[in-house]
Amino acid sequence: MLYRLTIMEKKRLLVEKQIDLQLRMQSLANVNLVTCGHCGSILLHDRKDETIECFACEETLDVCDCPDYWYEGCQNNPEFNE
Repeated sequence: MLYRLTIMEKKRLLVEKQIDLQLRMQSLANVNLVTCGHCGSILLHDRKDETIECFACEETLDVCDCPDYWYEGCQNNPEFNE
């Protein structure tokens, strides 16, 4: 019998791939993809930088104020539940 993935199962797999790609980008290029903690824009930043300057809102933020766009565990968020 052929098993078809549900929409949520497929989304979860796609999110897991995005997490894997972000982790590879972090480890190979030392670059991270984050969300601006002030305006929500998506930003790339060098992981050795202590601050992040947003091109959109022009705010300078501490790295801890800009969460990773994809992160280990986000595939378990309620939006991916059936």
